[in-house]
Amino acid sequence: MKVSATIHKPQDDTEWQQLWLSLNYGRSNPLLFSMLDRARKLGCVSILEEGAYIDRDFSAAYASFYALLFKPLSKYCRRLHLFSCDATPAFAGSDPAVIANAVQGLSTHYLGDIVLRPLPHAPVSSARLSSSHLLAPERQEVTVKSKYAVHAFGAEFNLEAMPLAQQDTRTGACAQATMWMAGRHFHTRHAAPWFSMPDITEVALNPTDSGITRSLPAGSEYLTPDNMVRALRAMGRHPVTYAPDVLVNGVLTWQNVRPRDVIMRYVDSGIPVILGLQQTGTSIGHGVVAVGVERTDARDLATLPSAPTTGEFVTHLLVNDDQRGSYCRMPVNAIDRTSEYPFCLETDIKFLLVPLPEKVFITAETAELVGRDLLKQVAANRVTLAARSLGPGSTWDVDASFYDLILHDVCMARTYLTYGWKYKARMLRNQCAEHLRKELLSTQFPKYVWVTEFGLADELKHLDPCARQIRAHTVVDASGSRFWESTLIVDAPGLTVFWQFDPANFSVTPAAVIEAAPVASPYWTKIRGQADYSTCAVPAAA
Repeated sequence: MKVSATIHKPQDDTEWQQLWLSLNYGRSNPLLFSMLDRARKLGCVSILEEGAYIDRDFSAAYASFYALLFKPLSKYCRRLHLFSCDATPAFAGSDPAVIANAVQGLSTHYLGDIVLRPLPHAPVSSARLSSSHLLAPERQEVTVKSKYAVHAFGAEFNLEAMPLAQQDTRTGACAQATMWMAGRHFHTRHAAPWFSMPDITEVALNPTDSGITRSLPAGSEYLTPDNMVRALRAMGRHPVTYAPDVLVNGVLTWQNVRPRDVIMRYVDSGIPVILGLQQTGTSIGHGVVAVGVERTDARDLATLPSAPTTGEFVTHLLVNDDQRGSYCRMPVNAIDRTSEYPFCLETDIKFLLVPLPEKVFITAETAELVGRDLLKQVAANRVTLAARSLGPGSTWDVDASFYDLILHDVCMARTYLTYGWKYKARMLRNQCAEHLRKELLSTQFPKYVWVTEFGLADELKHLDPCARQIRAHTVVDASGSRFWESTLIVDAPGLTVFWQFDPANFSVTPAAVIEAAPVASPYWTKIRGQADYSTCAVPAAA
């Protein structure tokens, strides 16, 4: 089968609108328009349209549903490749090898791809827009992303992205679209099972509830949170649900947790968070996936709450919305609400679904609470603990002002899930205390750990991650339990406590190993995507 190649180079608003309509058989579609408009703002100059493309996702929908209908429908899709340069010269020659090499040369200008299925009411089968091409890269970061290799015309284009899919209202609604996005990310990044939209609907409907049979096919208009939990479990995830927890004047209210902090902890861990949204006075809800954040360095530090988190610096969540596009800016606070996006976290959030990996049995909130409480205990008993390490008569007293802030819940926390080996690799290359690094070198960690970093707000507010500094951190075994000790490390200024298990006697409480030093200095926070801090380190003067 021959594949056609058409290059589009729209020059102005009129030509972009004509292209948008022509790609969807003359019918308007808000999502397709949004995706092309965003590509244009990111510098898209030309679009390479690949015809007769066989898409695995639409093939699954075609086989399970559309092939069974009376109305004939093509199984072939089209794929759009977006470039920040003119792709026309690459196809100018006649030698196939020259053309293939020229197309490969476009790779540095690749912005992503959009797969169009033959469904005018829902044309976007899937899309991957480069997460490194953001409108405000100094303030915005997509933290949930995977590496993709796209192949076309003998070339390979590589990018990092969080995929997006559009509900087609026949084989799935926005609920299925959110789970597809999360599932496809896990499949690409962590080799989790591959699920199509019909696959997700099938496991969500087992068993089928009476409520979702109000639409035909069942589940095509909406799914309940229970249906979504069943589907995520079948996809190999261990979902945790968050919802308003206290009844105030007859209204369920978020009191024991702050949604922004919850989302920040998981998104900062590279875990997509499904948000159930509903505007006041409306009966129809909507689901989106939080995949990143937008920060500010202008937060009024005098108004921080007790036990603050770095979520206080987040003004917007970046969400993948199957009706509006990739990396949409959803405001956290109502005061920042504009006409750009219809939903706001503060006023419209109804529930959160976090698809955790297996072997994680402690939530982020529990890990942060445990870490903060243990750090307080170390702060309150620091002189005694230091004497156990340095010996009687020690005059140790390091960074007393910071310890005082710890005891008064003023320090800012950042909690994230990571692999134990990754935590170890980063810390060995950090500027933390030497005694900590020496102990880490011979310490074994579980597969997953919760790390909570603590620092001063004015040292963590910076947009440049290399400028952010922390003074303490805790490490908690993510596979631990409330029935036994799960804390592994509490590192504070000039003082570190390790809990070491004895492999020969696992019934005994782990022994505390205390190391103290006469001085301490701040060190770097974790920087996503960096195994070391070579980009932050300042070379020593000659």
